[in-house]
Amino acid sequence: MKQPECHPIYASTLWHFEEKLPEGAYEWALEYKKANTSVEYSNRGGYQSIQQSLDKFPYAMHVRNMLGQFTPFNEFMIGGWWLNVNEKGDYNLPHTHPGTDLAAVWYITDNKKLLYFEDPLIQNRSNLYAHIFSQFGETARKAIECAAGDLIVFPSDIPHSVEQHQLDTPRISVAFNMLVSINH
Repeated sequence: MKQPECHPIYASTLWHFEEKLPEGAYEWALEYKKANTSVEYSNRGGYQSIQQSLDKFPYAMHVRNMLGQFTPFNEFMIGGWWLNVNEKGDYNLPHTHPGTDLAAVWYITDNKKLLYFEDPLIQNRSNLYAHIFSQFGETARKAIECAAGDLIVFPSDIPHSVEQHQLDTPRISVAFNMLVSINH
């Protein structure tokens, strides 16, 4: 008997932009961390700055140019940004970004495949993953690997986390929330 074809439905899209990191971004991040206080949201250990408006981000045009490579993103506005710096042993708990449409992460250092996404329907699909989806190589948790300079964008309601950082050098990223612009 012939095996049935498998077609994913209701899949979420993740956009991955690959660009070279601008000169000075790494140094800027470390200086910013020294000069600004930290807050605790999803981070355990590590540094997470308060959310700032885009006009206070020196690499805003660089990020906008990256996003502009995908025309539909021109209909989105960036609602704010914050810096994340994880030292050895630091991590981020699973979380989502309520009240926004898309989330984005711009990597200042390689992420070492520590960013994980989880199927938001896992509670309803655990048996399907155990008995069917796994036969097709599908897992409920997926890691994404990004290099310094890369930008990823994903629906903000997808649970995501960052595993414990294992290196002696910091893992640095800038996160953004994106909203559909009411002007379009």
